[in-house]
Amino acid sequence: MESSLSTEPESSADLPKESPKTILLQFVVFPLGIVLIGVIVFLLFGKLAGEEHAVPDYVSQISAGSRTERKQAAFELAKALKRGEAKRYPNLFQQVTDLYVRSKNDDPMVRRYLTVVLGNLGDRRATPLLLDAVNDPDAETRIYALWALGEMKDPRAFPALAKAATDDDGGIRKMAVYALGELGGPEAVPALATAVNDPVADVRFNAAVALARFNDPRALPVLREMLDRTRLARVEGMREDQQEDAMIVAMTEYAKLAGPQARPDLQKIAATDKSLRVRSAATAAMK
Repeated sequence: MESSLSTEPESSADLPKESPKTILLQFVVFPLGIVLIGVIVFLLFGKLAGEEHAVPDYVSQISAGSRTERKQAAFELAKALKRGEAKRYPNLFQQVTDLYVRSKNDDPMVRRYLTVVLGNLGDRRATPLLLDAVNDPDAETRIYALWALGEMKDPRAFPALAKAATDDDGGIRKMAVYALGELGGPEAVPALATAVNDPVADVRFNAAVALARFNDPRALPVLREMLDRTRLARVEGMREDQQEDAMIVAMTEYAKLAGPQARPDLQKIAATDKSLRVRSAATAAMK
């Protein structure tokens, strides 16, 4: 999973988009992540996106179109649902689940985008399908399924997510930890407490931010790491703007968790960091 988000995320901002509290996805590196795949699809099939179609058109193309049309239609459907168009089509969930079951034998990219569609629909009736997809032969489909389970926030996903958080694949662990944080229940704490010691930096970062929401002091060492530009600079593939995002995300959680003890660290950042937005965030966190 992973993306280093080395391409421009703005190109596919509609698919999927993180909420303010999950801004960590802006710098989490997961090999072929959702944003990166969106960019690739536009590069490969952008000429097909010249016309706007309605949701039923996308469903029809996924069902009966050519391989290229199915890929593009699945991508466009995910974008359309992100814009809130699902409520106009009461039968859409059943249509998508039928397509999803059939997609096991389709191009993996079609299945990945249909996984995003299920996540965007947010209907917990899809949880069993997504739990099955967590064991898909295609690693990137597994990553998408973990993301969708996080969007679903269905407690039934806890065991599968906790297991995935110990996977040998660092990309799988990254998204599993992110999804555990999205579910947010106390059942996530044991897995997050383990992941906060993960050798992969962005797994630790996601785990620490999620763990801090439970006021768990085990998050503090990694939150401090996220405030240290020198240490962030050693994280392979992390751009400077992503380092700043990490710092800003960590500041609020660090201030809440460490209390008055956070002030010296935040004061130093507010006075000396080279980035105006980082300095401003440190000042706001102290308040």
